[in-house]
Amino acid sequence: MIKYKSVKYIFIFRLLLIIFLPMTILLTILEFYAFNKEFYLIEFDKYNIYKTTKMNKEDISKVADKLISYMKGEINNLNITAKINGITDEVFGQREKQHMIDVQILFNRGFKLRKISFIVSLLSLFGITFLAQDRKRELFKVLLWAGIIPLILMIILFILLKINFYKYFTIFHKIFFTNDLWLLNPETDILIQMLPLGFFIDMCIRILTIFIVILFADVIISYFALNKFLN
Repeated sequence: MIKYKSVKYIFIFRLLLIIFLPMTILLTILEFYAFNKEFYLIEFDKYNIYKTTKMNKEDISKVADKLISYMKGEINNLNITAKINGITDEVFGQREKQHMIDVQILFNRGFKLRKISFIVSLLSLFGITFLAQDRKRELFKVLLWAGIIPLILMIILFILLKINFYKYFTIFHKIFFTNDLWLLNPETDILIQMLPLGFFIDMCIRILTIFIVILFADVIISYFALNKFLN
């Protein structure tokens, strides 16, 4: 009976680790790029945002700082003024501010989910280590599957995004936002001028590439550990 319970709990811990460990890694990479000022500046240069927004580099840099701080929850509003085409004005309109409220909420949920995922992953690792008879073999086995399953899914997602990014970008917004405030006007709205579609394409490619590399490394290490060192 005790052995049956151990097997049952190990199975549960395996499942939890396969789900939550990759989620922890993915959300960590996402947070790194979402709040990486250097990445923003590189993208601003790439897409010549200064010309599009009619703002100078210094002002754009300050707006980026405020935007990142807002998404982190460090400030509670986006009331920012800057020189736009030589005239001092509010950078973001009401629609943009309302959309960013939704974005901030989404990031806050992401922070909580990452913390929960990390804790569940850690507890699952401890659970497997405590209950499994062959601890090393069991750990590498679950790490192998925690890499293989999301790796396959991410490669498929990567291909789909390369084929038609806008389609899946739209689906994402329809799933995670309950309104259409994300549909901004590129002719008048600074937010979308600062962060055009190409910005999000580049960010997604970087995030998925790093995630896929980490998963691939996990699969290779776990596979060789199981088949060479533990036999």
